[in-house]
Amino acid sequence: MHLLEETLLAITGVNEENQKNQKEYIATLLKTPDGLGKLEKMNIQLSGIEKEYRVKKKAVVVMAADNGVEEEGVSASKRVITQYVVEAMVAGEASISSLCKSLGSELFVIDLGIDSTRVFKGAITHKIMPTGTYNIRKGPAMSREQAIEAIEVGIDIVRELVEKDYNLFAVGEMGIGNTTTSSACLKALTNLPLVELVGYGSGIDERTLGLKIAVVEDAVRINKPDVNDPIDIIQKLGGLDIAAMTGVYLGAARYKVPIVLDGLISGVSALLAYRMNAHARDYMIPSHISEEPGAKWIMEALCFNPMLHMNMKLGEGSGAVLVFPLVEAASNLTRDIRVYPEV
Repeated sequence: MHLLEETLLAITGVNEENQKNQKEYIATLLKTPDGLGKLEKMNIQLSGIEKEYRVKKKAVVVMAADNGVEEEGVSASKRVITQYVVEAMVAGEASISSLCKSLGSELFVIDLGIDSTRVFKGAITHKIMPTGTYNIRKGPAMSREQAIEAIEVGIDIVRELVEKDYNLFAVGEMGIGNTTTSSACLKALTNLPLVELVGYGSGIDERTLGLKIAVVEDAVRINKPDVNDPIDIIQKLGGLDIAAMTGVYLGAARYKVPIVLDGLISGVSALLAYRMNAHARDYMIPSHISEEPGAKWIMEALCFNPMLHMNMKLGEGSGAVLVFPLVEAASNLTRDIRVYPEV
């Protein structure tokens, strides 16, 4: 049996009895009823994941790979930028590296298919396709076997880190062209009009936006994904980063640890994981609402209300890691706050 199959069978929902008891206990605390809003809801969610949940070690997992669709000119950046950013990440000099330092989180960068023969010192190498995926405007991004392999990399990374006492996760990505692949996946998942899903990504102009919409439209038409099969959607329209992030969400649910969503691409992966096993959602925590237009539809599909509104569009896990302090604060509420006195 594939690791993916085992994982999907192993995922169960959170403990609803714990959540019920936690909600009743929070109502006895010395504060205004529902006075801490989303923090209280998060505390209840965490209690369902683990009765006395406390943050031990925090991990941001970034999946990096190149995308064949970049050759269509859909990005303001060339694919070599994937290498440059990954170099900066492992050197501690990228945006997500800085945020991880500030917030006390470890950063793990996984090379699934960066178009380079180099080994990036400090990154974890799980090379599935040596130059990245194929161009989705010309055919499938990868084989079904490669999609499953990438998903299983994500599952296994979570297992390895949980065994090292990491119990709070965020997931991010790096790969030029991945707002195009994620928009294509989102089209298959929602069938909404492309003008509501496709955005400016790396900072493209209006002409390039028109091209990007046409490329996504062609990719969906040519590849004809089975909209009821998330693996088929990933295989035909996605990227190795999207596949592996989907695995991280599934791994978090299997090993019962909370995981924070990031922006559009991370969100598409979350939605794919949810379509594979609806209980995966129980372990997810939304962070911010990305500036990419498709992000609001992901939040709607998952019935999530973002914690932050930051006007962010970067990716890399940059929005997700900002929510780590809120998770820690939420987890401590019932430990620190006094019970309302009898008067």
